[in-house]
Amino acid sequence: MKKEDILSELIENIKDDKLIKIVFSDKQDGDFNKIIIKPLSLKSAKNIQIESFKDNKAFHKNIELNNIEKIKNILKEYVENFKQILLQIESLNISFMKKKETFIKKENNNNLIKNSNEHNKKKQYILNEGDKIDFLIELGLMSVEGKILKSSYNKFKQINKYLEFIDDVIVELKTKKLINNHINILDFGCGKSYLTFALYYYLKNYRKDLSFSIVGLDLKKDVIEFCNKLAQKLSYENLEFLNGNIKDYDRAKEVDLVFSLHACNNATDYSLEKALSLNAKAILAVPCCHHEFFEKIQKNKDSKFYDTLKIIADNGIVLDKFASLATDSFRSLTLELCGYKTKMIEFIDMEHTPKNILIKAIKSRSSNLKENLKEKLKEYNSLKKFLGIQPLLEELTKKYFLIDTNTEMPYN
Repeated sequence: MKKEDILSELIENIKDDKLIKIVFSDKQDGDFNKIIIKPLSLKSAKNIQIESFKDNKAFHKNIELNNIEKIKNILKEYVENFKQILLQIESLNISFMKKKETFIKKENNNNLIKNSNEHNKKKQYILNEGDKIDFLIELGLMSVEGKILKSSYNKFKQINKYLEFIDDVIVELKTKKLINNHINILDFGCGKSYLTFALYYYLKNYRKDLSFSIVGLDLKKDVIEFCNKLAQKLSYENLEFLNGNIKDYDRAKEVDLVFSLHACNNATDYSLEKALSLNAKAILAVPCCHHEFFEKIQKNKDSKFYDTLKIIADNGIVLDKFASLATDSFRSLTLELCGYKTKMIEFIDMEHTPKNILIKAIKSRSSNLKENLKEKLKEYNSLKKFLGIQPLLEELTKKYFLIDTNTEMPYN
């Protein structure tokens, strides 16, 4: 398919108000690593919003739809500069992948209802109030009439935010050909499983292009019994809950997606190690209770960190926040050294919970992966040396590194 044909298709869907979003990725040239375009209605007029990503920072600009020539010129530049394009419209995902000077086009049904992107209207979600959603009713978040209970609205927003991340991850996994028409998912530390049930509901009702299996794991026997009974009551097939420790899980040889939400302290590290041992294609982790770095930093008063940032080290509440950020940064770097492309994202607004950093890791297929790993290893070692600590995560995951930490050369 020619570039001009893609450009015409993008413009046509924007004009016809069919657009949900366009994602440009796998940069070939230009300043930005990724571009996301969505429709946006303001009081003044209909717009498109362009969200550009560079060095983990996002930049936004809005362009009115009546300025179609300007939009066309911008899209033309993006088509030139990126190798992968995802066009998401109502009921359809269309992907374009560059091969030499032409693009290969593929279509998949997505069964997603177009979201409202209007700043001045009530926000629309993947799961919407007014729909009678069985698991939300059973878990006490929604009335039998389909109304979200006032005390549960923050949880409802969190569930939808989570499903938005899942949708993006699935699109990326399919685009990179890491999965085809089936996905195996593990939820470590599932708890009462609001999000696990939401994931099932989403996959069953909105992703008709995928078959799936989901396993939830938790240490609390009574919680697992509750979840299994609810899954049976709702006739949720291919969903199973197991009682046990992350370290002991041995039911699967490989999985596609592992998520670990609010696993306390080093339970997150053990879940990451288990995900690596299962050759997970994608990992989503929202860590909690970061004690290890805080305690180890406090004990080593000879570190460069103490020399440089004594004002932080001597103030417990500030050190606690710093240690949390340092822990998750180290986790992200560790996964990079294991061959993943990682990103740290705000999970939900700070007003809802302080535990709001999500680590997203997707298996990398970069052609210059080994060269990048040399720089990542330098960054990794510099962080350890600065903090003056030896993290548990390194002991757990070092065998999965794609680069020799002693010689600083990639493994064959």
